[in-house]
Formats: sequence, structure tokens, C-alpha cells
Amino acid sequence: MAYILAADLGSTQLKLMLMDETGAEVLTVSEKYPTRTACGHKVEQDTNDWERALRSGILRLKEREDLKKVEILSFSGHMSGVVLLGCDGTALHPCIMLSDSRSQKQSEALLEQMGETVKYKTGNPINNAFSLPKLRWLSEERPELFQKAKAWLSPKDFLRYRLTGKCVTDYTDAYNALCIDPGTMDWDQEAVKACGLRESLFPPICSPFDIVGKVSAEGAARFGLQEGLPVACGGADMACAALGMGLSEPGDGALTLGTCATFLSMVPKADTRYYGQVTFHPHVTKGKMYALGSHFNGGAAVNWLLARLSEKEEADYGLIRELAEAASDVPPGSHGLVTIPFLAGSGSPRFCGADRQHMIGMRISTTRGEIFRSQLEGVTYNLRQSFLIFQEMARLTTLTLAGGGIHIDLWTDMIVDIFGIPAAIAGNPDVSTAGAAIIGGTAAGMFEDAGETARKRMRILEVKYPNPEHQELYQAAYERFLNYNEMMHRLDLEY
Repeated sequence: MAYILAADLGSTQLKLMLMDETGAEVLTVSEKYPTRTACGHKVEQDTNDWERALRSGILRLKEREDLKKVEILSFSGHMSGVVLLGCDGTALHPCIMLSDSRSQKQSEALLEQMGETVKYKTGNPINNAFSLPKLRWLSEERPELFQKAKAWLSPKDFLRYRLTGKCVTDYTDAYNALCIDPGTMDWDQEAVKACGLRESLFPPICSPFDIVGKVSAEGAARFGLQEGLPVACGGADMACAALGMGLSEPGDGALTLGTCATFLSMVPKADTRYYGQVTFHPHVTKGKMYALGSHFNGGAAVNWLLARLSEKEEADYGLIRELAEAASDVPPGSHGLVTIPFLAGSGSPRFCGADRQHMIGMRISTTRGEIFRSQLEGVTYNLRQSFLIFQEMARLTTLTLAGGGIHIDLWTDMIVDIFGIPAAIAGNPDVSTAGAAIIGGTAAGMFEDAGETARKRMRILEVKYPNPEHQELYQAAYERFLNYNEMMHRLDLEY
């Protein structure tokens, strides 16, 4: 049976998945790599670490499966990272990642210069979460490297280049450079000129489903794959995740409860009424769009609290079960304890780095169960803010929950009660990796329809429904959260 190999270059690890021609997962391995941070705003990864991870992962796959069965390779990768490609085919500078904020000055200058144009073309603001300010920073702060550059590439595109020697990108990643014509999904040359960057640095844009090259002799020797293996372009990780979870039409939504909580909703088009509150991105299927609510304080906020309450250095799953059980005995609203959960600043809908975590209403009798429940409630109230935006743009008819957080039953019960709609609990992990594999299988002709393939392979563990009694209690608690959130935001801005 023929295999597809998908390489998903995530923000913390590379996942390699073998999928067969029926859409079934055969084997998945992962390889971690470090992220280097400094001065509170510098966030980078060494591309050599990615290459080591790919070599190691392929060796592990070979130990258990015959990779001669692989007929196509496809990619997914974390969005908005920037790699400068030198003429010798190596990276001139570490990858500047999405969460890197050193380009604040460039963001502000570009926003003033061309912010309105970008807003009405892409629906997005110019800020550090996109590629364009990072490129402008490199041109101004590392001009000696910038002048030597052959092109700039997104993370997955660089890794694919090292395998094939082909320098291309796709429209799901290119869109994050904010210099794209949404009508043609090609570079907007006027925008490129306006931001003062060389046109030759912008690689050709392909469809995620295009076969853009083959593994070269050098790539085969470097990474241990067979020479001549066809390679599909692939897509940005969130676009691949949308495909992997079967999201296709307006009204389809998914919430991934990971370190960051990521809320995806298919929408008819970018909607400037919600400018700066959520971001807009192209689906892998040309002509379709999704909106993204980015919540930096999802599982990270829960893990922070657990770390403060545990004596163990690693994840304390026993403590999670203990606290969740104690919190289950606490009524909705946590006896008036309200948590504003912004340990890493706030994401959607405010995107304010000055916002902080606050616990309001603690008493001498406050219990660990109340604290844990309030932490979960605070994160979920913030998620509801994105949910309500999505409801206005394209009323959600389906909601799928995925990620590590789904294993806390109290949290998923809370989400359906606070949102007020049913939610399906997904049994399929690694949805970005699976999305990349489905792209590869479609490109190779194994799958006739990518979306239909994704929907057929989705496994639902259960569907949860709202508790009407809890909904009323949560509505009052949510309004308290909003009031305290505004109050604390004003105070945080003063410090």
C-alpha cells in the first residue's frame, strides 16, 4: 500500500506522519527543538535544529516502516516566521518567529504608511504577528545580511527548499506577509514597492496542492529520503489544521485547547468590522477564508497555575485530576471569584501586551477548587469573546474541540455551557500534520476531494450539550468578567 509522508514543522517540535491511501494514520513520530529567547522580545529558532529533527525523525520512521512505499511528501509549518535564504542555500539568520516583537518600531511605521491599504485588502492590521514588519526589521537592522539574501521563506518553505532546491511558497503562508492581492492570491507588487523591499526577495506563490519539485540528490543524501520523491507545496499550520478538522464552509468552527487556545471559524470573507480583534487567513482551498482567534493564555494559563500548586517539575496529571474533581463541586461562577487570565498579555479580541493576570474576589475561605475553576472560567470567558464575533460573521453550526485540554472534562463542559452550543470532542490528534498529509495525497491523486477525505477520517469521541441551568449562572458571571476586564485593563496600562 502506498504512503504519504507529512512533515509538520511546529513551534516546538517536528511531527512526521505516514498516512496510507485510505486516509488512515500509519505512524507518527515527533522530534523537539529549542526556541531561543532574549530581552523579552527576541524569539528565534536555528534552522539547523529543524534539519537535525528531520534527519532523526526519518531514521525513526525507517526503523518501523519501509519508506520506499512513500509516494509523496507534503508540508505544514508554523506561520509568520521569517528565514533569510542565502545564495549558498543556507539561512543567513535564525528564523524570527511569530511571537518575536522586536519589530515594534517597524510595525508602527508600516501601519502609518500603508495600514489602511492593508486593512481593506487583507482584513488584518500590521503588527508583529505578521511577516512584513520582521522583514522590514531585517532590512534596517541587519542590512549586511539582507543585501546578501536570495529570498525570504516561511519555515516549512525553507525546510522544503533544503530537500528540493526549489524556492517557492503557498498562498496560506504568503498571506501573512500582508503584501498579497486577495483576488489573484499573488504578490501585490505595488504593496511590495511601498514597503521598500526588493521584489526579487518574494518567492513564487503556488497552491498548497501543487507538486513543486522532487527530492534532490543532495536532499536525499542529507535527510535519508529517496531521490526523486515528489514534493507537494503544503500550507501554513492553521490552514492545514482547518483542513485536518474538516472545516470547509462558513459556520464550521473548531477550538484547539493547546498551550495557546486557537479558535478557527470559516467565514465568507475578511470582515473589517472586526479589524484587529481576530485575523483573517486563506484556507488551503482557494477562495475560502477562515478567521482566527488567538488566545495566548489557553493551556498556558492552566499550566502556570498547576506549576504554582505542584512540587513536581513536569506536568502533574494527578494534581490536574485532583483539582478538576474539587472544582466540579464548585458552582458556576466560582462563588464570585473572577480571574482575568492574561499572563502573557491578551490576544483576541484586544491584543494588548500590557494586560496581566488578576484574581478578584478572594477570601480567607477560598479553596484550591475555586481557584482552579475560576482559572478555567477566565480563559473560557475570553474565548467566548471570539465566539461571539464568529457568531456575528458566520453563525457557527458546528464546533469541534481538540487539543490536550479536552482531557479536562470540566473544561469542555464549561465551554459548551458558556458558549451555549453543542460541541463535538475530537478523537484525532495532530490535525495540522494530518491536513498536510491529505494535501499530499490529493496532490498525488490518491484522494479525489481533500475536504471530504478529512471529514470521513474525523473521529468524534462524544458530543456535549449545554446545561440550561448553568448557562444562566454563567451569563451573569461573564458580565462580571467583562466589567473587571475593562477595569484591570485600564490599570495595567498605567504600569
